[in-house]
Amino acid sequence: MEEVIVELRCMYWQNGEYLIESHKKVTEHLGLQVQYDLTTIPHGQWMNDVLENSTADVVGFLDSDCVPLNKGIVDYAVAYATATKSFIGTAQASNHIAPRAHIFAAPCFFFIYRDTWVKMGKPSFLENSRSDVAEEVSYVAEDFMVPYKALYPTNFEREPVEGVWRLGNFGYYGIGTVFANSVYHLFQGRYKQNADLFKLRCDQIVDGTFSTDGMFNSIEVYSGKICNYS
Repeated sequence: MEEVIVELRCMYWQNGEYLIESHKKVTEHLGLQVQYDLTTIPHGQWMNDVLENSTADVVGFLDSDCVPLNKGIVDYAVAYATATKSFIGTAQASNHIAPRAHIFAAPCFFFIYRDTWVKMGKPSFLENSRSDVAEEVSYVAEDFMVPYKALYPTNFEREPVEGVWRLGNFGYYGIGTVFANSVYHLFQGRYKQNADLFKLRCDQIVDGTFSTDGMFNSIEVYSGKICNYS
């Protein structure tokens, strides 16, 4: 069987450097070879540039506040992208962009078969009037009838400052979301209390004590201070 070339990348801006030390602890613990890019360009443009210049078969993207809980989910993501010639990411819905219910493969943990991106016309990862970062790639895949996979949330820790996020008709997610029991995404790492939470959770992943005990269940009726059904 021909070897699949995989490239793992993580970008961060200068004001996000405090997350990277914890991030590296996890990826090194899991034995992942990740290239970290300090940049000043928008997230989506960086993803466009990485794919444009990559020679890998599969490119995997990790946000600076998003880490796998185990190496198995990374192996699975690479295998899925390779076998289906498609892409996989965590499930997300842009609550601030109509229709507010489009569930797409988000960029925080995103693995794509590069040749398929090329065949789809190199859709941009930049935001536009209907898409948040990376959402346009899912829209274009739907137009091309290219199946892709989204990893759905199982638990989350806190309500975001603007209120809990809805994931279409599935459920809810927020600060410190666990996807498919295998990926942890902090969200809103610009707030110190969230950054402290990220460090704690990364340390727990490394020492084997990470648990979802005490977190909200993403598919149950949210019982926090805000639950707007309107």
